[in-house]
Amino acid sequence: MRPENYVAFFTACGFFVGIIFSVASLDDAFDILMFTLFITFMFYVFVHISIMNFVDMKRISGRIFDKHDYEKTNNSIINDLVLREKRMDIILEKLNEEREELKKNELRERRKNAKRNAS
Repeated sequence: MRPENYVAFFTACGFFVGIIFSVASLDDAFDILMFTLFITFMFYVFVHISIMNFVDMKRISGRIFDKHDYEKTNNSIINDLVLREKRMDIILEKLNEEREELKKNELRERRKNAKRNAS
C-alpha cells in the first residue's frame, strides 16, 4: 500500500467524476473544462490530506539503507560481469582465428582447384 497509488487512483476518479457532473450540468465547453479541473483538484487535495492524516510514512518507508551490503552486492555483480566479458573476448578471439584458418584453407583449395582445372 503505497501512498502514490492512492494519489493516482483518487486523482483519476476525480477527473472522471468531474467530467460526469460537468457534462450533466453545464453546456459551455469552457465551463465544463473549468468545473472538471476544479473537481479533479479537490479530489487531489482530499487524498493528500487523507494520506497526511491516516498513512504512517515511517512504517511504510522505514527501511534502513545498508550501504555496505549494497556495495558488496554491486561489487560481486561487477566482478561477475568482468569474468563474463573476459570469457566472451576469449571466445571471440577463437572465432576470429577459426575464420582466418577457414579463409586460408579456402584459398588453398581454390589454388588446388585452379591448378587442376588449368592442367
